[in-house]
Amino acid sequence: MDLRARALQAAHVIAASANIEYRDYLGAADVFSSKGQPTTCGTHPASGAPPPVSAMPAARVAAGVGLALSLFGCWLRSHGGRPYVGDGLLTAGSLVGAVAIGAVVGDLIWLAVSATRKRSTVSADAQLTRMRDAWKLALLEKGMVPFLLSHLDEAHTEEQQDRATR
Repeated sequence: MDLRARALQAAHVIAASANIEYRDYLGAADVFSSKGQPTTCGTHPASGAPPPVSAMPAARVAAGVGLALSLFGCWLRSHGGRPYVGDGLLTAGSLVGAVAIGAVVGDLIWLAVSATRKRSTVSADAQLTRMRDAWKLALLEKGMVPFLLSHLDEAHTEEQQDRATR
């Protein structure tokens, strides 16, 4: 019987040697899966990262409109015409500017929260990867290497006997 067949027959014994690490890995995987993944709404589909600030044009458009209204209102007030039209445009420009500032603050808060969620997901994935690597290393060091060392001499002896009989 070759070494591979022996290893397949003793797979449960080899796997049992790293049982503690495997239970830790499964427990961590259950914990992370029960917490759920953060929502990916509003994130870039390929990377899961939030879109850059330039991809959120609402605040930029609002700021541009507010500036245009304010400038046009100042121009109407300074050139005499009907002062109430200029005052109305200045008021409208101020209101739109305030909305633009609110949108920028909201976008910055959203970006900060999204970055925090992404960072916590990455750290959870990294921790799960470390635990899986620890289990694989324990399986190798506690299971496979001792099994191979104990059966390597037997396989070598059988191979020499086969050569001698030929």
